Order: sequence, then structure tokens, then C-alpha cells
Amino acid sequence: MNVKRSTVVLALCALSLVVLTGCPSRMSNEGDGAGQEKLTAAVWTDDIEGAFKTAAETGRPVFIDFTGSDWCGWCKLADKNIFSTRAWADFASELVCLKVDFPQQGRPDVMTMKRREDFAKAFGVEGFPTLVLATAERKELARFTAGRKGAAEFIAEVRKSMPAVQGQSR
Repeated sequence: MNVKRSTVVLALCALSLVVLTGCPSRMSNEGDGAGQEKLTAAVWTDDIEGAFKTAAETGRPVFIDFTGSDWCGWCKLADKNIFSTRAWADFASELVCLKVDFPQQGRPDVMTMKRREDFAKAFGVEGFPTLVLATAERKELARFTAGRKGAAEFIAEVRKSMPAVQGQSR
């Protein structure tokens, strides 16, 4: 019985830590629409290996969004203010955009979650959102915070961290 109680206390402490480190559970969803969801979905992949393969083939860096899409308030804000905009969709053609999601609802199978957890651990993810620009060789180039930034400001930050890619105009 003591082991069970300790497990519950540990789980509650971990949940409290997540909530207190920047992921409020309630944010406004005003302005979310089906058009934005389609725009966002067209830009991102959730295939980790495929993203890095595409990056190697195209010479584009990988932009990784480690997110808790259905529970992390700051993740939802970044999606609304940055990642669901036309400006991001246009800019995303210069990147391979990888979304690594850790949802509370509709969780993927155990093996998929294990791959995501291992991948997040390899990049030292400690909270959400964690936004990383990486090479095709999985070398981290930069980390970003979205906060309350708009798309233009955020894109400018990412662009400054992008390596020069032959044959690609900016």
C-alpha cells in the first residue's frame, strides 16, 4: 500500500511541476478554425526518421516542435500565433517541420510514445513547448521560445539561426 501511495504522490508532484513551469492548462481557443487546422497540418510531419531523411535529401534544417498540443497552454498559444499562420506556412518550405506531440487525450500506442520520449531525451527536452532547429545529422543549431511572439518576429529569429543552404534563397 505504501508503494502505491508513494507512486500517486510522485505523479502528483510531477504534474504540479509541469503546470508550474510554464504550461497553463487553459488558454483561449478563439480564432481557431478549420482552415487554420488544414494549413497547420499541411506543414508538419510526425515521422521522426522521415523528417531527418528529407532534411538530408534536401539540405534543409529540421524545425522540431516538442509539444503537449491538447494540454499545454503555451503550446496552444504558439500554434495559434505562429504555426497556424500563412506566414509560417510560407516560411516552412525552407524547413522540414517535425511535430513531436505528447498529448493527454488520444495518445498514440506505447511504442510510438517510447520513440518520442527517447527522441525528446536525446534533445534534452525538459518542458513544453521546446522548439529546436537541427541539422539532418541531429545536431542542434538553436533553441527558441515562442511566448507571446507573433509569426513575423518568431520567423526572423529562426531565419537568423538557419545555416546557409546552397541554392536556397532567403
